Amino acid sequence: MRIRYTLTMDSSGSAAVFFRVLLSDRASRPDRLYETTERITAKILEIVQPQDRFGMEAYFNFRSESEQAKMHDAYWG
Repeated sequence: MRIRYTLTMDSSGSAAVFFRVLLSDRASRPDRLYETTERITAKILEIVQPQDRFGMEAYFNFRSESEQAKMHDAYWG
């Protein structure tokens, strides 16, 4: 797993943090994906507390390693 983030404005013009989480193919299997993403989201929010500490909304995007390998997206690199 790899986590990256960007601090920017969301579509409403409010300060936001966008998390990009690269998951292993095993963790992103359909039978595990919901549990995995919920657990990771909750843990990041617990640790970072973007709303309470910084007044920022948090947004999450998840991608599997195989998706990234096909897309070669440097933003996710």
